[in-house]
Amino acid sequence: MADDPGSVKTHRRTLAGDPADALPWQHLAVEACRAGNRRQALSLFVRAARLHGDGTVLEQQIDGVITPALNQAVTLMQSGRVDEAAAVIEPLAEIIAPRGDFAHVLGVLRFVQGRDDEAAHFHAASRMPDNGLGAALAGIARHRADYDFIGTVVIPVYRMEDTIERALDSVLAAVRHHRAASGDAEAKVHVCVVDDASPDDTVSRALRWARVHPEQSVAIIANNRNRGAGRARNAGAAAAMGRYLWFLDADDYYLERHLFLTIRALDEAPEAGFVRTGMLFDGIDAEVTQDWRQASENCYPGNLCVRRDCHDRIGGFPEEAPFYPAVADDVAYSRALHSRFGGLKIFDKTVHYTMRPGNALERQRAEMTGGPPSAERGKPDSRFVAIELLTRRRLYSLAGNPMAGPEAPPAPQTDAAVWLETGKELIRDQRPEPAVAALVRAAALDPSNAAVWFELGLAANTLRRDALALRGFQAVASLHPDAGAARFNLASLRFEQGILDPAARHLREALALRPEHGGTLFLLGRTERRRGQAGIAHRLLGWAVRVEPDLGEIRAERAEVALGLGRPEDAAELARRALALAPGLFDGHTALAGALEALGRPDAALPGWERAIRCNPGRGGAFTGRAVNRLTRRYGPPPVPASRAGTGRRLASTSLGWHGRFGNQLLQYGVLRLYAARHGLTLEVPPWPGRHLYGLDDPMPGPALLRLPERQVEASVMASLSGVESGVEDEVLADRDVTAYFCGDTGFLAPHRETFRGFFTPGPLIRPWTDALTARLRGAGHTVVAVHIRRGDFGWGPFWMAPESWYLHWLDAVWPGLDRPVLYVATDDPRCLSAFAAYRPLSARDVAEPIPGAEFLTDFHVLCEADLVAVSNSSFSFVATMLNRRARSVVRPDKAQQALVPYSPWSSPVLL
Repeated sequence: MADDPGSVKTHRRTLAGDPADALPWQHLAVEACRAGNRRQALSLFVRAARLHGDGTVLEQQIDGVITPALNQAVTLMQSGRVDEAAAVIEPLAEIIAPRGDFAHVLGVLRFVQGRDDEAAHFHAASRMPDNGLGAALAGIARHRADYDFIGTVVIPVYRMEDTIERALDSVLAAVRHHRAASGDAEAKVHVCVVDDASPDDTVSRALRWARVHPEQSVAIIANNRNRGAGRARNAGAAAAMGRYLWFLDADDYYLERHLFLTIRALDEAPEAGFVRTGMLFDGIDAEVTQDWRQASENCYPGNLCVRRDCHDRIGGFPEEAPFYPAVADDVAYSRALHSRFGGLKIFDKTVHYTMRPGNALERQRAEMTGGPPSAERGKPDSRFVAIELLTRRRLYSLAGNPMAGPEAPPAPQTDAAVWLETGKELIRDQRPEPAVAALVRAAALDPSNAAVWFELGLAANTLRRDALALRGFQAVASLHPDAGAARFNLASLRFEQGILDPAARHLREALALRPEHGGTLFLLGRTERRRGQAGIAHRLLGWAVRVEPDLGEIRAERAEVALGLGRPEDAAELARRALALAPGLFDGHTALAGALEALGRPDAALPGWERAIRCNPGRGGAFTGRAVNRLTRRYGPPPVPASRAGTGRRLASTSLGWHGRFGNQLLQYGVLRLYAARHGLTLEVPPWPGRHLYGLDDPMPGPALLRLPERQVEASVMASLSGVESGVEDEVLADRDVTAYFCGDTGFLAPHRETFRGFFTPGPLIRPWTDALTARLRGAGHTVVAVHIRRGDFGWGPFWMAPESWYLHWLDAVWPGLDRPVLYVATDDPRCLSAFAAYRPLSARDVAEPIPGAEFLTDFHVLCEADLVAVSNSSFSFVATMLNRRARSVVRPDKAQQALVPYSPWSSPVLL
């Protein structure tokens, strides 16, 4: 298949007319391969293969791209140039799923890089079980299973034969609770029992316990003579495994939440060196004075979880003679620890401090409950003077020597550069909260460092802390007034916030500094489009195309603008060119589909909507386009839209259907419809499924209106519907284009619940279908229990997924008391049904023929009709419970409680 360079333009012109023609893609791939552009060649071959009827030749051509790359990567790895090898084959793996030799080589590369999970994934994809990579992975997995611990519980023992097994039982119970609460069934904690030459049966009982519980890792260290609790704890810490240390006296014991709470606290606060919990004082807990409780909880080692490196840096527990036997060593240790590191406090009582004859709790009992000082405190004792002197000596040494300890210290509080690097590392680890804390410290120490402010702006923007992000980017712009990038970042933040006028101003300033910067032109074009300046946007995007001719995103945006200007032919042509450059571009497919709809070609548009869904299943616009297309095919056009209101009494939401999927669309529409009615406005919305499904006939959007920032809209609308009126007429959002998700607390809607529900009564087109569905559902059982398990596009950011086990625990509790219950599982992942097999669940396919374009409606309607409902952390099922008039119990997942908990749909946040 020989091509000359002049034919490339011909192939591109062919594709502009028909992007589904496989042959031009194949020709362009060959040309890219000849030019040495493997990644582009592979991408084009794959595109052709998807469209081609006979893929044998294309398979050979694809192998012709991959095989030389694999040979080159292997040669580079053999010479130790691992990162260069990765640069050769990683781009290809982004185009085609590795298998066979490709997967094997990539698996070996990942193994050498220490990325074992990815190596295992590629090893499985290679289907080559009997090779060295499999054996190496098995060896690593075996080693990790044996030695991968979160931390170690150190238990010093001396004459504790009656209580050591209880202490070990409590550790095992706490480990099991942590596994269940964290969802990490493989989590492991090591135990190190240090025998301080105990003359009784303590050690043999500990050893016997360990052999009865082989699932719990236990080591026993034996001193040949008594050395004191401090030295015993240090010996256990020296032999510890994992990142955290706990110290448990053998006569005390943990409550089951101790490990889970302390691990979670330190995992989420990398800047903290330790965490302490509350204590349950045996026999006198209700009587202990607040001062004594605080003092005890701040020095007792049993309620402490400390990072191993922090323990090492302060030199562990003091071992000098005055501290032995067991005199104030824990107090000195705690003073050193608290002086050197910041810590956390959890007030939950998670450790039981046992009272027994002669121990500190028994000796100080009267004083701890408000009585006179204990006898030992009234006696002069030179040891206590020596202990105080030794403690001060240690504190002085630590203060003057930040390098104390065998490892490098944590970030010094006076070094902005170290805090900056800490913040950047936390950002790379996707931990923005502690990153912001570290970067704020860096900014306070070095306010003239633009890099600090830039990283702070990025991290704060990730957390949607707009004021802090804005401050960061403004500082960068102020420190570098001639840097266009700083103004571009500032404008990007404003654009994301929907504050478009300042965004446009900053972008024009950036453009003056960098007139040919494609990214600035692109964003300015998008901004002007959203400001309603379609003509200006079209010209700017045309300029951006000339600067960045190979960037499909710009052409797709220009296609959307052309469509808004009433030029669907131009829009279709621009969208086709965008897809020729980037076949997997969501915006390109939606723009082409929208243009074909406008040209009266719905049959040609439908594949475009479906391709867009495959490109990005988390975005709502393509689902809306597909739904409207298929509903129109099934039922014909929706109700004729009513006429628009006069100038100044309009409220448009042109993004309805594009921001959020079906459940959130109902929420947006219902809230804005209530607001419009309250202020005498007429709501204008584009085509969306609600027109067919609920018979809604709102006017279509008219001439473009000024768009308002999402947060301004949300605050104003919620205040108005809550009855909080400002009394200023111009604050009414009339003659504006608005959008907001309204996923906060629904309390502001409670007074309007019946009106809200009334908007979503099934319309005449689907009423027979919904009535039949309800009848079939009620015929299956007397009590309908509906569970929503959402998986497909979830699992990131706020859209976290609760495990099926939470729902099963809830079902186990409620099921026995129900009258002829039937379980319905609403889910986008049928594989979930197997978890509920014991309840013989129904699903959508069992109760109704789906409505084309609104296949989701079966699940939604059942959730609206069920007697008991368990939702996901999803607006889809939450809004269904808002519309449900008969449910007597609704529950939702709660991360803190690791379970399903009751909630009110009319006074709860939509998303957690």
